[in-house]
Amino acid sequence: MSPIPCPACSRFLPDSPTSCPGCHLPLTGPDALRLWRVDQSLAALQRERTELIAALRAQGVSAPSVPAPADEAEQTIAPAGEPFPGATTAARRTWTTQQTLLAIGVLLVLVAGSIALAIAWFRIGIVGQLLVMGGFTAAATVASLVLSRRRLPSSAEALSLVAGGLLLLDVAAARRFGLAGLDSFDGRSYGAVTGLLAAIVLAALHRSDRRIAGFALLSLTAASLGWAGVVAFADHASGVAALALGGAVLFGTLHLVVPASFGLTRRAATGPAAGWTAFSAVTAAVGALGAGLDALSSSTTADLAGPVVHGLTADGLVSVAILSTLAVAGAVVVRRVVAVRAARLGTRAAVRADWTARALTGDWRALGVVAVVASVAGPTAVLGLALQLGAFWAAVLAVVAAVAGTALVVARSRTTSLGVAWVEAQAGATLGVLVVVCAVEASRPATTIALTATALVAATAAVHRPTWRAAASAVGAVASVGAAALTGSMFSDTASVLAAATAGAAFVAVALLRRAEPEEAPLAVVGHLAVFGALGAALGAALGDGVVIAVLAVIALTGAATAVLRPHLRPLATATTTLASVSALWLGGGLVGPRSQWVLLAAAALGLAGLAQWRRHRTEELVLGGLAVLVAVTAVVVAVDRSWPHAAALAAAAYGLVAVGYAALPHRRAVVTVAVVALTAAVWVELWDGDVTTLEAWTLPLAAFLLAAGLWSHRELGDHSWLTAGPGLAVALLPSTLFTTVDDGLARPLVTVVAAVAVLVLGALRRWQALVVLGAASAVVVTLTQLLPYAVLLPRYLTLGALGVLLLAVGARYEQRRADARQAVSWLASMS
Repeated sequence: MSPIPCPACSRFLPDSPTSCPGCHLPLTGPDALRLWRVDQSLAALQRERTELIAALRAQGVSAPSVPAPADEAEQTIAPAGEPFPGATTAARRTWTTQQTLLAIGVLLVLVAGSIALAIAWFRIGIVGQLLVMGGFTAAATVASLVLSRRRLPSSAEALSLVAGGLLLLDVAAARRFGLAGLDSFDGRSYGAVTGLLAAIVLAALHRSDRRIAGFALLSLTAASLGWAGVVAFADHASGVAALALGGAVLFGTLHLVVPASFGLTRRAATGPAAGWTAFSAVTAAVGALGAGLDALSSSTTADLAGPVVHGLTADGLVSVAILSTLAVAGAVVVRRVVAVRAARLGTRAAVRADWTARALTGDWRALGVVAVVASVAGPTAVLGLALQLGAFWAAVLAVVAAVAGTALVVARSRTTSLGVAWVEAQAGATLGVLVVVCAVEASRPATTIALTATALVAATAAVHRPTWRAAASAVGAVASVGAAALTGSMFSDTASVLAAATAGAAFVAVALLRRAEPEEAPLAVVGHLAVFGALGAALGAALGDGVVIAVLAVIALTGAATAVLRPHLRPLATATTTLASVSALWLGGGLVGPRSQWVLLAAAALGLAGLAQWRRHRTEELVLGGLAVLVAVTAVVVAVDRSWPHAAALAAAAYGLVAVGYAALPHRRAVVTVAVVALTAAVWVELWDGDVTTLEAWTLPLAAFLLAAGLWSHRELGDHSWLTAGPGLAVALLPSTLFTTVDDGLARPLVTVVAAVAVLVLGALRRWQALVVLGAASAVVVTLTQLLPYAVLLPRYLTLGALGVLLLAVGARYEQRRADARQAVSWLASMS
């Protein structure tokens, strides 16, 4: 029998079979030959699978997904309707125990090598030094390559880092200890040359075995260190920025022209390119802004009045030119890369999805750095140039930027590409920077021109870019208000405040007309902020009551219009209008005289109460009523403060009567509380003015008002004596009862106990619990306070004997007394 089984039933076949003896499957012909080949391929794949599982178990790690080589990945196009494979986020790699141990071993070996090299360098001579410098490095390199071929990637990577680290260490030590006279070379030149040579050597090692990524990464690191030596030759910020930009171009060129056989060295070159790009932008910004700030600090007040250049320097201009180059070149690079990827992936939407999913990995990370640098470099260049030129030329640049931005928005009104949006955003950022420069220079005409230009561009964008309408409307409104305020400030502070208030009111009006449009909310917010800002400026600058009244009138008008046209904002708008109107009346009355001022305030409270009654059952009723109470309290307090007690009492009484009338309306009985407070305040003010000190003169009026209010509201409160009669009787009895403990007279205790007994009897007859409890408590307290002084004077045996007899009587009939107490409690609880 042949050891070969049947592919269908797994029965062993005879020698030279034509069919299976078990399942009779034909085994001759082209189909059978094809089946034989498929079985052989499956057997080979199974053997390879078993070997891979064994290798992975030996490593102690899970099998990671192996990405395709760069050249193959770039030629792969996803089928139509399928997502791009690269758009999925790769799983994050974690350090295994083996990798951790290897990393620690690498570190320890490098440290030990450094110490041994430092100690033995002068003892081993030139030959020993050469052996140390070349032997160990070569040994680590060879060992790394051998381990990689034996499928031990982690160990190979670790030794590659050792080899690369030893190479860089040997290069640095050779000059440090003067090997072969290398200490005679300049440090910058030596670093540049040796760094680039080491990069070439390491790149060649990676090319020999592209599975070892350490050589590629160390090659790029050495190249960056070498180029840092070149950059060190520059003396000024502009020179450093220029050489750094050259490094970015160099690494970018390497990424494009180096053959694909260099593997990761070629692919990862975008990382150093992005790093040098960012470093170039930072140093150029330092140079441009430093020159601008120096020019600003050396300028005088006279320089702000005309077309005078503060101070241009070569370093500053070169820095500005480098920033401009970074902005333009960065935008071109981003656009080119996106176009290439779009052609490869099919659509720009796929590019955006891929970039979003892998923003912090691979080439997308480097391209993201370039995009950020390009976005920031343009406005920074404009800022540095404007600071060097001065406010006048900053305003000119603002006009030019506004014209260019407006033309671009109008010309590309139907284009929604990210490139056009980026250019328009750059124009907007440029205008913002120029406005800031003009403001810092404290030049009102220049700032006004810049703000006006910004407002025009924002208005154009709001018209031609529907998606930007809300933001553009807000920016345009802010710029317009600022320009109006600055224009007015050229004449006087009053004109500035009125101009800002007028502009704010205009934007509120436009917002009310643009109902349910995107720009409605931004314009309304900016308009109201402008008006209230004008009010704050008028108060802060003490411009006079007339100006404040005018601004308050504007606030009242805008609030009234909002209340009418926007029902959902009516309560807030009503409160704003009311407060502004009352404040304007107060200030207007102050222009006539203090009495007229107070009369207007007092009348305003009555008017607000009338408006609250008119707007009954609407949302603004509560707002108007609350403000009426607030204004009424203010009027009474002002009258008392100005020593007008009779006027204060009269006003409080009037407010109380108005509150009584309001409480008589259906479902408004709770307002009677305001009436009680107001009428009591009227009585108390007169008592205070008359220096009345009798306690009952202060408590009985309040008790009477509370009792009247409670009895009047018995239908709303129900048959609850504690709510209807309890508050009034408590105020009437309790203060007098407590005062009897320190009162030596006879009139107050006698009257109090008589009143308490009367209340107790009335409560028992009407079955009102509050009257019974309050009357009994008051009578008992008064009786005890009157008997205690005499009880103290009695002989001790009489006091003790009486207490003993009382206890005997209670004890003898304890059950009966207990039943009587329960019956009394039940009787009291049954009352209302």
